[in-house]
Amino acid sequence: MGDVGKSGTARSNSLRELFGEKYDASVPCPWCESEDTRVSNPFGGTVSEMSMQCNACKATFGWMKWQDQLPGSDVGRE
Repeated sequence: MGDVGKSGTARSNSLRELFGEKYDASVPCPWCESEDTRVSNPFGGTVSEMSMQCNACKATFGWMKWQDQLPGSDVGRE
């Protein structure tokens, strides 16, 4: 049973790295507008959303993967 947790953690870290390669330091924070952000979890409230964290103001926010925009807005990456 201990192996299941380890493989799940390894998979989560691998997905975070995969999404991080594309999105770390490129998605602006909606609160302070810093681009010093990182993927905190590749899956947010829905499968299509990922959780991001701003390293400058420490805020956590969602980002829509397929449209490159904040959930519920028309604001996208430029």
